[in-house]
Amino acid sequence: MRMISSTMRLRIIILVFVIVGCEGPKTDDVDERGLLPDSFPADFTPPIDADSGDPVSGWGGGWGEVTHTPIVFVHGNGHTAGNWTTMATYFAEDGYTWNELWAISYLGEAVSEDLFNTNEGNWEEIDQFVTAVLEYTQSEKVNIIAHSLGVTVSRTWLKYSNDYSQVENFVGIAGANHGVAFCGPNQHSGLCGEVGHPDSDFLQWLNEDDETPQSETLQYITVYNGAHLDVFFPANALMNDSTVHDLRTSPLLEGADNIQFANLDHISLATAGMVYDTLSHYINTQ
Repeated sequence: MRMISSTMRLRIIILVFVIVGCEGPKTDDVDERGLLPDSFPADFTPPIDADSGDPVSGWGGGWGEVTHTPIVFVHGNGHTAGNWTTMATYFAEDGYTWNELWAISYLGEAVSEDLFNTNEGNWEEIDQFVTAVLEYTQSEKVNIIAHSLGVTVSRTWLKYSNDYSQVENFVGIAGANHGVAFCGPNQHSGLCGEVGHPDSDFLQWLNEDDETPQSETLQYITVYNGAHLDVFFPANALMNDSTVHDLRTSPLLEGADNIQFANLDHISLATAGMVYDTLSHYINTQ
């Protein structure tokens, strides 16, 4: 069972909130174009999906000055860029332009089930997408806000590419950094082989040496439930080898600011106004 050691360099910030009046930021100055784009601009070249060979879909760019560090949203397993509409709208209402808000649908159509929703099979799309966003916006860095599978996919990209200098803030929301209750006994698909056990070869590689590399220049933040509302990280999770592990702290990273929202479930962690309020403080005060 994986527990938090007293020697772990965890800065755990437990935030207790009452869910009253937390609707995110509001502004009366809404551009006639609308808050968010619904696709990529014609002069933006999206990456090619490594599995299907088709261009990835998503949205972002096409209008507005770049005065904030652009944000790249990375969704989770079974989702698309559309799942970020609520969170991105909070940023847009606070003055972010289209050119500062980007989201990628990196899963595409399933061709190879072994690669379709895996970390190893999708990190290159994130790599290419961030490069394209940096070129399009002429920015030096992006902020990454990732959810669920998107957290480990983005960490995989950074570890393989060593592109840490391209990221100002890394936000990992409910990521399977130390295993996930998704697979169950004897499940050995590509994804289950990666994150279906806290001691998998993949997670051992991903977390070895330093879970938050180059933290002197790159701020890491994780957001997690840590109680009982996130079904993917329960206290008694049955792993793919039939062992039981406590995964409530799986999304945490040693060396990050690990922020608990005990009243939010797996999906709400990526949509709640109170989460935005916290992330906005980190991202806009760097």
